Amino acid sequence: MASVMRLTVRTGVLCGTLALGLLVAVAFASASDTTDQVKTELDQLTAIARDPTLQEKEKEPVRKSMVRERILHWFDLQEMARRSLANHWTKRSAQERKEFVELFGDLFVESYTTLVVDHLGDQHVTYLSEQIDKHDATVRTKFLSKRNEPTFVDFALLRRGNAWVPYDVVIDEVSIVGNYRTQFDKVIRDQSYEALVKKMRLKRESEGLGSTAKKGSM
Repeated sequence: MASVMRLTVRTGVLCGTLALGLLVAVAFASASDTTDQVKTELDQLTAIARDPTLQEKEKEPVRKSMVRERILHWFDLQEMARRSLANHWTKRSAQERKEFVELFGDLFVESYTTLVVDHLGDQHVTYLSEQIDKHDATVRTKFLSKRNEPTFVDFALLRRGNAWVPYDVVIDEVSIVGNYRTQFDKVIRDQSYEALVKKMRLKRESEGLGSTAKKGSM
């Protein structure tokens, strides 16, 4: 299942007449709020990753737990799970969807937590641009390591009330959800949906993970 669940780490002017001035101003105000929400979450994750009181080896479980809680709070795991199954999602019962969201959430959160703990503390983030289309938005960033190695990361977000929540992260033009979708589809087509779920259960058990299902019912 390692190949199925692997995340690829290195896989990202308005113009017009005076009559449009107010519309442009409103667009920028909304866009700024979107980027601010991404920045707020990344700042909190970075603060945990860099916390000098949590750098000792014995403190790593505490640091990972704190990062995990932030990720659970921020990401829309149900939307990510749904998109990762694509057309296979509609064929699943309500109970099957519920279980899949739980399995997907456990495995994604664990992988992304490890990524944050291992790498985010050494990165400097620059916010490049944003694009908003009604209920969808993309915030483009650049992560720069201490060795001046850039990684371009795009956050794809959905509006949930007053909040913008991520449903995908695109790292150097490689979509995390797209990567899952390709690998899940291959297992389902070559074997079965049941085989995929079994592999996900076994991986969750081998890593000692618990349920992280959140955000809404099926």
